[in-house]
Amino acid sequence: MRHGEEVGITSLTLVTMAVIVYGLLNRRGYGRALALGGATPVGAAFVFGGVAVPTFYAVAIGALIGLVLRLLQSSRDTTAGETVPVPASRSMVLLTVLSVLVTLVAPLLFDGLEVLSGDGSVGALAAGVVTRSNLAQITYLVLSLAVVAFLARSPGTGPGLVGTACCLTTLLSFWAWTHTSAGVPFPERFFDNSPAFTIIETLPGGAPRVRGILSEPAGLATSCLVTLAYCASRVNSVDGLRRLGLFVVGGMALFLGSISTSTTFVVAGLALLGMAIAVAITTFVVGGGSISQSGIAALCVSVVALLWVLPSLANAIGQQVADKVASSSYTDRSSADSRGYDILLDTFGLGAGLGSNRASSFLASLLSTVGVFGAVLFAMIVVTLIRRSWDVRTARPAAWALVAILICKVVSGPDLSDSSGVLWLSLGVLAHAAASDKPSRASRQPVVAGAGPLSRRRPPSEPPTSGVNW
Repeated sequence: MRHGEEVGITSLTLVTMAVIVYGLLNRRGYGRALALGGATPVGAAFVFGGVAVPTFYAVAIGALIGLVLRLLQSSRDTTAGETVPVPASRSMVLLTVLSVLVTLVAPLLFDGLEVLSGDGSVGALAAGVVTRSNLAQITYLVLSLAVVAFLARSPGTGPGLVGTACCLTTLLSFWAWTHTSAGVPFPERFFDNSPAFTIIETLPGGAPRVRGILSEPAGLATSCLVTLAYCASRVNSVDGLRRLGLFVVGGMALFLGSISTSTTFVVAGLALLGMAIAVAITTFVVGGGSISQSGIAALCVSVVALLWVLPSLANAIGQQVADKVASSSYTDRSSADSRGYDILLDTFGLGAGLGSNRASSFLASLLSTVGVFGAVLFAMIVVTLIRRSWDVRTARPAAWALVAILICKVVSGPDLSDSSGVLWLSLGVLAHAAASDKPSRASRQPVVAGAGPLSRRRPPSEPPTSGVNW
């Protein structure tokens, strides 16, 4: 397959088709196929109209079809009882409608406005012109939100979907590293075959860098941090070989992230660690927890060790950040973000439309494409799903994976679309947890005597209603 072809198959086309068939036949649901599709973030399932379609979004077409069929079936089934709505569904619908409207209207209102394309070149909005990038990004958004809604109503949805996607990426990246460092056989450019990504695996001077099966070291750093966040929050809820596997994969992620030479791993990792510590302290104080004597001793030892290690660690991190700030890459990224904020002001907060501008970081790119209202709607979706699902402890690994990828995107990930699928798989898992936990919350409400027929007391023989237990 050549880069200029309009339609073509790739090395992952047959693999993607096999994954779709597996998802259709799998008794545990189509979510497994979605997770497998996200394991190759830089893999193209096929090329359509000159656009390389990531494997995750190729598999997500099945989720969209499944969602439509469910909606049709529920509308025809008049005997079904009232179903629990998917949390944040209105915000998701509004975000889709708003994104389409802004993408269509912005070129008419701001004809000639300068924007940045994916390759960094300067372009301009043209009245009445909808580009392939616009169509691709709108399609990806529709497929992404369809995945969230589909997983929210799928019985087999659980945090393992997120783990499958991120941990497989780490395993394949580690395999790629063994190939370059020890000559272990590995199918080069098989899992990372997409022509839409620019491969960066050397420094400006030519020194090699580690990227795994991602397009660049920053992508590997993001993948590794997501894997670490998932494994660390999941390890206490499993045992046996599964716990051992989480330790092994988490160790691989820590190793690959540390040798990626990516500042994203350092900056986003520190932010994620600080957030984890803040949540732990808040949970401990609010919950009225206690620490054993052995825990206090371990904490004291850790503090002493940090006092000895922290100065050298801080110097190393400070040097790496300083080198990044002084690099031309940082200047280019800052310039792209600055242009994104200028576009936000030039469009009076409306945005230039999905696919019309590509900044360097997520916030600048989101604001410059879907504007203030689109960014607020996206934030509402994330906050609502995390807040409503937080009481379901088994879903928290998905929440931490979501937080990790959002932090990394704010540092160096501009796109609302996510070819790894982790962003949307995590939201789907949280939406499922929130929707499944809503009836159990209602059953746990205190009963008020004499409040009507809905306030009956539970008979002694009726067991209490439990929460979600995957």
